[in-house]
Amino acid sequence: MISLHEEPALSQKASIHLDEKKAIGRVAASQVRNQEVIFLDSGSTIQFMIPYLIEHKNLLVITNSVDNASMLADYDIETFLPGGKLKSSTKALVGSTMVQTLETYHFDKCFLGTNGFSIESGYTTPDPEESSIKQLAIKQSNQTFILSDSSKYCQVSFSKFADLKDATLITNELPVKESVLLNKETKVMEVN
Repeated sequence: MISLHEEPALSQKASIHLDEKKAIGRVAASQVRNQEVIFLDSGSTIQFMIPYLIEHKNLLVITNSVDNASMLADYDIETFLPGGKLKSSTKALVGSTMVQTLETYHFDKCFLGTNGFSIESGYTTPDPEESSIKQLAIKQSNQTFILSDSSKYCQVSFSKFADLKDATLITNELPVKESVLLNKETKVMEVN
């Protein structure tokens, strides 16, 4: 069993459920429109969106992920990386400087990862600092998407950052019973 406050390294998370993450990333990127301003957080599934973003024109991407910023630069996508304290495990920028900067921005859409989601607990992550960045991105966005493979269903971490109703969930195919329950709480996009 995973500890409520344990945060696996990004390199560990990036190498599991690859087919599901690729499908989720493709569908997530299809929600983006030309000329939008979007926020991408540091979730491992978020990285699988980036290759599909080159299909869009005049995007501006804000991210708190050093790895994602580097990938976006490789694809020549206009990217802004605000400052903050760098977490070694997730390569995410967090802290008061990041919060102050994000408070001055507005996004058409934000795309966030999660360490777990459940009907009772909503979306959770082990680190309260990352949780505060996610909460703020949701507040500053017109529309929010959570990208998560279905293995994280009924997983709960230490810090809640959103209720299920606060975002559209993009996940791989769920068992029918779980799909019905989740669709009562929020919009769910299941990918194959």
